[in-house]
Amino acid sequence: MYALPNRNYVMRIREEITVWDKAPTTPNHTYITEGSYLLGVIPTGTKEAFMFSTPKKQWSVSRRKFRDLTKKEIKEIKGLTG
Repeated sequence: MYALPNRNYVMRIREEITVWDKAPTTPNHTYITEGSYLLGVIPTGTKEAFMFSTPKKQWSVSRRKFRDLTKKEIKEIKGLTG
């Protein structure tokens, strides 16, 4: 997949559950991460993963809320490698 510097992290698939009071139409996507790297995204309303060609470091979880997907939910996602 990717050659990340620190392989002590496990890939996580997290759905954003942030409540956007000042921008209520902001979509909450599902993110595929490993440590602080963003590996891919699953757009809201879909079950297909879009994996980036290189991991993104320029993203932050600050001031946002997430929940980890269950194993059952992860099995339903198309295009996931790892």
